[in-house]
Formats: sequence, structure tokens, C-alpha cells
Amino acid sequence: MSVGGSSAKQAGLTLIELLVTLAVIVIMATVAVPGFQNLIATSRLTADHNELLAGLNLARSEAVKRREAVTAEITRLGDSGWRLEVKVDDGTALTSIDCTDTTQTECLLYRNADSTPVALSESSARQVTFNSLGRLTESSCQAVELNHQGQSESIKIGLMGRIGKTCA
Repeated sequence: MSVGGSSAKQAGLTLIELLVTLAVIVIMATVAVPGFQNLIATSRLTADHNELLAGLNLARSEAVKRREAVTAEITRLGDSGWRLEVKVDDGTALTSIDCTDTTQTECLLYRNADSTPVALSESSARQVTFNSLGRLTESSCQAVELNHQGQSESIKIGLMGRIGKTCA
């Protein structure tokens, strides 16, 4: 039916429909953004946790394979960031081994995570040394704890060299 002699079809949205659609989008974004930020923070923390875990497992397996002591040095870099160096303890001072020099054969792994927002806690172990049997040379359980946006992950190394969530 045409009104006033015009048979043109209406196309488009009314102002009310547009405002309702925008309101729904804003409400959904308000709910989704904090959850997404939490997901990103958890992913960063998990990635760094796994990186340190892999480095400590490498140190232990290399100690057993080489039948000599291997040390994982974990350095806290300010308020956030860390560095991991896995070195063969050949009897010389570990500080003399420069892992940034790629010709150093005593350095097995160098990971510099200075741009990560994940931080090591103050109480984290700075050095973890495994003997030729894959056991800790220290006299007590060692722990490495990572923190990021109120969340934390810890890695514990037992006296027998087991790396996991507990010191058993």
C-alpha cells in the first residue's frame, strides 16, 4: 500500500535501533575486556614459568649426561624480567663464564627475558646446581617463584633433583 502516491521502500536503521545496538556492544565489551586482560596475564605467567621449568630440566639432564655439575643461574632484573643461564661447572668461577659470548662452550643455555612483565620474587633461588647424579648440591629444597598482576607460579626443586610443584 502506498501512502500519498509514493511506493518507495524504506531502507536503513532508525536512530533508536542504532542506539540499542551500540548499547549492547558497549555492555559486551565492558564485560569481555577485563576477562581478556586476565587471560593475557595468565598466559604470560605460564609462558615464563614453562621457560624456566624447561631450563631447569635442561640443567639437570645435562648434569646427568655429562657426569659433571651443571648450574642454572637465575637473575632478577629489576621490578620485572629475569635472565636464565645454564652453565657447566668446570671448576672455574661461574661468573667468568659469559653466556652472551656464543663461543663459550661452558654455557648451555642463555635466556634473557628483560622485556617480560613477569617478575621473580625476592626469595627465589639465584643458583641451582645439579651434581652428576641429577641431585641438588644444596642442602635444602630450592624454589623459584614468578609473579605477575597478583598471580604467582612456583617451581620447587627437591634434594633428589625432582623439579615440580612440591619439594618431594
